[in-house]
Amino acid sequence: MKKPTVYIASPYSKGDPAMNAHFQCKIFDQILGEGKVLPVAPLWSHFQHILFPRPYQDWIDYDQAMLSLYDCCLRLNVTLPHVSYKETKSSGADAEVETFKRMGKPVFYTIEDLYCWVDGVGNSKNGE
Repeated sequence: MKKPTVYIASPYSKGDPAMNAHFQCKIFDQILGEGKVLPVAPLWSHFQHILFPRPYQDWIDYDQAMLSLYDCCLRLNVTLPHVSYKETKSSGADAEVETFKRMGKPVFYTIEDLYCWVDGVGNSKNGE
């Protein structure tokens, strides 16, 4: 069975970009290790940007151009309790969610709902 590719949409430029990238890499590692899906962590561009900076809009345009390649979106808020860090606002992630909805692809707001969809356990209440 083909594993679905899951685009992780989460805050980047609001708050601390390094902490936001850390969170997304942590989620990527978790769900890759659980083996149900193939995650995509677009905030890896944070590391590319450190070495070869580009205008912010270049990264937005790049991410938007790639969204059609993925099966669904996982929209998460950044939470790193061990350092008391949280970020919820993201116009970029919200725009990515809207693109997935326009394409008729599901959007999930928890890993649990994503996995219910993957496992075929009915319609997730958060998947659209």
